[in-house]
Order: sequence, then C-alpha cells, then structure tokens
Amino acid sequence: MSLKKVPIVEDGKIVGYEAPDKQLKILVCDKKEADAIIIKHHYSHKATKNSFLSFLVYYNSNVEGAL
Repeated sequence: MSLKKVPIVEDGKIVGYEAPDKQLKILVCDKKEADAIIIKHHYSHKATKNSFLSFLVYYNSNVEGAL
C-alpha cells in the first residue's frame, strides 16, 4: 500500500506535506513551537540544540506531535 503525499504550498514554497486519506499533515514550524511539545512529552524532557528544521504533525487538524 502506498501513502499518497501532497505538497502544501504557501507563497510559492513547499512548507509541508499532507496525506489526505490519512488526515495527516507535517508542516514546517518555528523551533520554539516544536521544542515546547518535545520538552513536555519526550522522556528526557529536552530538545536538541543543533536542529535546523522543525515540524508540527497534525492529525484530524489537531497538533499531535513535533519533529
């Protein structure tokens, strides 16, 4: 089974991808947004300091995780 991904474009730039059949979206976000979720839910309660891209994971239009 193949997961169909569709780019999400804003101002001519790809800012994420979605899988409409699964109601999933992954969008680029500010590091602070992702870090807040990671610190709250990761077992170490720490976020990396050397990341250069951060993403929010949406399921059914709700933020459910971060990368």
